[in-house]
Amino acid sequence: MRALRRSTAGLLMIAGTMQALAALQNSPPREEFTAVLTNISNVGPTGLTPVNLHITRWTPAEEHNTLLTILREKGQDAFLSKLMDMKSVAWIATPTSLRYDFFYSRASTQEDGGRRIMLISDRPMQIGERTSASPSRDYPFTVIELRLDKDGRGEGTLAQMVQLRLLGDILGIENLATGPMKLGDVKKVK
Repeated sequence: MRALRRSTAGLLMIAGTMQALAALQNSPPREEFTAVLTNISNVGPTGLTPVNLHITRWTPAEEHNTLLTILREKGQDAFLSKLMDMKSVAWIATPTSLRYDFFYSRASTQEDGGRRIMLISDRPMQIGERTSASPSRDYPFTVIELRLDKDGRGEGTLAQMVQLRLLGDILGIENLATGPMKLGDVKKVK
């Protein structure tokens, strides 16, 4: 009887391992990029900063469509509320900072074989900004856009005071800053 229990437990363990391997193979690939952030805008500290960007999953089509419908029908405040209820899809960090999570990630293939990646999150606001009548309160998003060649190299932008707009079915941004921060020397690591 003991031998039967051991073999049953062993079979269950093997079956569990096989299920875990199957789930791992079906999970989306993780991607990691490095870049140099250059800030000459009127938002945040100026200078050059190395950054790491990790994408853990892509926003599924169903979530994407739900978010765009909310933006179209209820506006960006409702979009932000729904976005913050979603699971993290990516994060960015510098060597001296904690990671900052993003909750929307979409990629599209370009004609030359490269890709365009867009990431969206809320943006950090201090309590004074949240409770004041500052126009910046109406720009609650952070948006990263990467334009990569087929080898995973390229450039991008990081905009921190953003409103979202829909132009037909195209998601656009309006930036309160003098310009977005630049992400240069973008390279795919994994």
